[in-house]
Amino acid sequence: MAFEELQNGHYHRVRLLGSGGMGEVHLMEDTRVGRRVAIKVIRSETGSYPDSKEAKDAARLFKREARAIAVLEHPNILPLYDFGEEIIDGTTVYYMVMPFCAEGTLADWRKQRYDATKLSVQDIAYIVDQAAAALQYAHDHRVIHLDVKPSNFLIRSNAKNPNRPTVLLADFGLARNSATVASSSGTIRGTPTFMAPEQWGSNPVFASDQYALATMIYELLMGRPPFEGSMERLLRHHLSTQPVPPSTLRTDLTTTIDSVILRALAKRPEDRFPSISSFAAAFEQAVQALPAPSPVERIVEPQQSDRGGFRAALYITQMEADAGASPTITMPNGLPFTVPVPAGVHDGEVIRVQGPDESPNSGKVVFLTIGIKQAEETSPTLDVLSATPTVL
Repeated sequence: MAFEELQNGHYHRVRLLGSGGMGEVHLMEDTRVGRRVAIKVIRSETGSYPDSKEAKDAARLFKREARAIAVLEHPNILPLYDFGEEIIDGTTVYYMVMPFCAEGTLADWRKQRYDATKLSVQDIAYIVDQAAAALQYAHDHRVIHLDVKPSNFLIRSNAKNPNRPTVLLADFGLARNSATVASSSGTIRGTPTFMAPEQWGSNPVFASDQYALATMIYELLMGRPPFEGSMERLLRHHLSTQPVPPSTLRTDLTTTIDSVILRALAKRPEDRFPSISSFAAAFEQAVQALPAPSPVERIVEPQQSDRGGFRAALYITQMEADAGASPTITMPNGLPFTVPVPAGVHDGEVIRVQGPDESPNSGKVVFLTIGIKQAEETSPTLDVLSATPTVL
């Protein structure tokens, strides 16, 4: 297709960014102002026949997405630069012009960072605050997104704090005005992993976005969503299964955080928070109530100043390594010591922790080499490697 014909050659195609059932997204150069943009396009012959119901539905949803974005001006919602339709080579082309975010989606960003570091609960709360603000703004304008998930948030990196990017809510292709939901066709649309029970029944409400956001938070915290599996299994779980409380799998969380997330994941919309902003505020309050973490540092090479101290191998499960853990071990002097193992550690990694009951300037530190053991070995184990004459 000759994309260069769009708006009389004002856009020069660079490359394809992605494609899906409804169309394609291309990276384009806006020759008028010299900036790169993302252009989402669909053609009138989306289905086997141009006049098919599939093609008409695709065009209708595309126009609805453009109208939804056009009324939403918020710092955490991806803006719409332009929208239109043109006939190119006898084919009707619908297009939307939006900013290009080179860093990609929140889902991409998390995968890229997975082996390097895991987000802290505080970092996740920072992201949630932005996501909730965008969704609440949409709700205030009577728009229900209906496809809240990490891959529908684009990011802009934060050089000062790489773990806290700016997030931009995108892809309003399934969004509906709350006034038109009751008169919809009854077609079930959405991403099954994140769909609230009422959305499976084609009766979405504002609280459906809250349920999806809570599912996203669960996935950010735990590395996986509360429910996985086939379509049939997901439907059954979303309708009748209670999620596992996050704190039972990640020991740096509290039952208060559990209560907040599980309330937002309630099966009935009326049992959730009254608004998505009140959900985010409750989550932020629960995070702020967490105890301050103990000093811990992940090191690559020991420094000259690191000589001495207590050294040991700490064996934990893969789940504990992925999600983070706070196992309590017994030191050589018989004292218990809770080790703040950061999320995302890998087999053989060394962490440096301030020793128990010691000030940061005392020089008494603990070096723990992480070992990943089989899941059936449930208790953390400690093998002493070496120690200075002074026992901690």
